[in-house]
Amino acid sequence: MKNLFAVCLAVLTLAGCSRQLNPAEREEARRAELELQGVMDMVSSRQIPPIEFELGSAKLLPSSYDLLDKVASILISHNRLKLIVSGHTDASGSEGFNENLSLQRASAVKMYLARKGVHPDSVRVYGHGESQPLLNEDSERAHALNRRVEFRITTRDWGTVY
Repeated sequence: MKNLFAVCLAVLTLAGCSRQLNPAEREEARRAELELQGVMDMVSSRQIPPIEFELGSAKLLPSSYDLLDKVASILISHNRLKLIVSGHTDASGSEGFNENLSLQRASAVKMYLARKGVHPDSVRVYGHGESQPLLNEDSERAHALNRRVEFRITTRDWGTVY
């Protein structure tokens, strides 16, 4: 079974480019991919806690700062990278509340990263509410897994993403 933290936490993937990269860009993308793998290794070994918020709130808990600081460091040192932050909730509460809360949580992550020096234009946020659960069951474990923020890192221009 996959590590629970790896599933709940953040999905960090380096997406391919829509154009041919020059050698310097390829090397930068390779270095960034290695750094991201290092972050994922830390997540898998439980050295980094998950991104957590106050219950029913978009207020980040201090336990989330280490991971977000590492993501910020990667984005700052590789300024061609872009980040997609997707917020998700469990099915507790109304659909409208959950959609709004998931977007607020993704936006809170973006604001945190901006305060750390990440250019806001390099981060896009989406709120999916309860529409994309990891588990479709009514258990505390499923609810916990479905309350998450996912990251996707890409080198593509925003015009070619989604």
